[in-house]
Amino acid sequence: MKNYLENIDREALRARAEQMLDYANDARVQAGHWVDHAATRAQGFSLFDLAIVKLCLLSFGLWLGACFSKFFKKFRGLLFVAFTAGWLYLFWRVFFDHDDA
Repeated sequence: MKNYLENIDREALRARAEQMLDYANDARVQAGHWVDHAATRAQGFSLFDLAIVKLCLLSFGLWLGACFSKFFKKFRGLLFVAFTAGWLYLFWRVFFDHDDA
């Protein structure tokens, strides 16, 4: 019986694993910057903005629930539109609206 582990280039595997770890670390750092930026911007949210956050989360939860419920099936489109509108508003507020910053 042939041992296939003898033919593996361990140094090439190690180099590839280190490269993947570098990519993962870069992605972690970039995600950290985005989260820090979003958290800083969210500190300036007004009561209206927080109401939009709640509406966005509520509509998304109801939309998900409507996917599994016969009663809410007819409202699925409306719930998805409410979620999308809320999400787009929050995205604009966090990343593009620099009036109060």
